[in-house]
Amino acid sequence: MNKLKVRANKSYRFGFVLTEQELRRFNDLILDQVKKDNQEEIQVSYSLIYENGVVAQTHDIEEVISQENSGSAKILELSILISSKDKREVRLEFANIDSENVTENSSIKYSINALTRDWVFITSSILDERIKKIKRFSVSNAIGRKGFRQIFTLVIPLLFLIAIMIPAINGATNTESEWDNIRSEWESKELTDPVEAIIRIQELNYSLKQFAGIKYVVFGIGIIILIMFSFSFYLQKFYPACNFCWGDYIEEFKRKESIRKTINIVIVIGLIVSVLGGIIADRIGA
Repeated sequence: MNKLKVRANKSYRFGFVLTEQELRRFNDLILDQVKKDNQEEIQVSYSLIYENGVVAQTHDIEEVISQENSGSAKILELSILISSKDKREVRLEFANIDSENVTENSSIKYSINALTRDWVFITSSILDERIKKIKRFSVSNAIGRKGFRQIFTLVIPLLFLIAIMIPAINGATNTESEWDNIRSEWESKELTDPVEAIIRIQELNYSLKQFAGIKYVVFGIGIIILIMFSFSFYLQKFYPACNFCWGDYIEEFKRKESIRKTINIVIVIGLIVSVLGGIIADRIGA
């Protein structure tokens, strides 16, 4: 009689901070589960992909922890595979999906295979709980992968509006010339009818109002795009979502965290001072 093959797959798109301690916990957790009620031989392997595209494999977790993890040797993807001859297999993968060199859409994913349903369910639940402890907000999850590209697409409607504005700008320039024409015609007595002069002036005012409306719309859209781009750049630069925190990368991670916290404090203090200044100015004015 064939045994039932059970499989569980799950993926996440939020970021993570995977430290040496957390990596060891994941490793030990999976090992303990595979060893449970199992006398078969256990096989463990780790696969690494670096910034420069090099792929490395090892059977020793100490080799993973001892990696330089910076520059071209910065770790972008890590895969843990633990299996036994009784058909138990757990594969856990981490990927820095914010990197241009990573094609993965999921920052964390796992697959569990076995012949026992309860074992698969329990292992899946344990991994889910452990993964939640290292989760971190991700720009890619909030605004879609490669957020910069999506933000840049907003520039297209802005350019379109600017193209629409060009005739209006030309019209505004012509309007100024028309003011001079009306004035000179009035002074030279070529224009003697006050009603005709008023009508022409009203038409000019209407043209100017149309130009002002379009100008404010484009200006507003430009400000929104600038704010979104600045916020995305800020998060990408000083809030790395996917982090393999060991080796030389630890110092880089701490530096970015320190800069981000300092910027946040400055922004908060600036907002508080601005609000208090506005309140004080209103009271003094009253």
